[in-house]
Amino acid sequence: MKFLTLFAVICCCCFLCGQAMHLKRPRPKPLDSSVTWNDLFLMTKHAELEDTDHETRLLPVISETVLKEESTCCVNAMILNYYLKHILHADEHVDKKYPHIRFVRADLQRIASVLKPHCESTDFADHERVKEFEKNYKTASARQSEKTRNKAVGETIILFHYLFESCSAKM
Repeated sequence: MKFLTLFAVICCCCFLCGQAMHLKRPRPKPLDSSVTWNDLFLMTKHAELEDTDHETRLLPVISETVLKEESTCCVNAMILNYYLKHILHADEHVDKKYPHIRFVRADLQRIASVLKPHCESTDFADHERVKEFEKNYKTASARQSEKTRNKAVGETIILFHYLFESCSAKM
């Protein structure tokens, strides 16, 4: 009888753990994929070879401490959304120019869709780092849009690193 009671308690615990799994969402799989990292490296390396402006940085610098803050994942997700809409969007010229961009774009879209439900509760679009990036991009784009886009493509690996560091399984 004690065995059956113990078995019932264990089954209930397993069931409750299964029901609570949605509270600990898995990390977006592309963040841990070596294939994604490799495609990203090849795409950004190509952009970096064409980049002659080594003084300008579009993405804000985020310290390791800030990367660990809970809200930083969603801030980076907002920047990712901007990237997908304005920089990495499907365009025949861009697709020909950067190797592997189609694969990177698909993986980044998967990451954005996984993070979207987590980041909808608060309006992170008005966060100072999101606004700083948008301002940097728009200001540089007004002068030289093609070079600015190329620089942003080259910095995609930095954004991916930020997402990798800030978006944990505790989301």
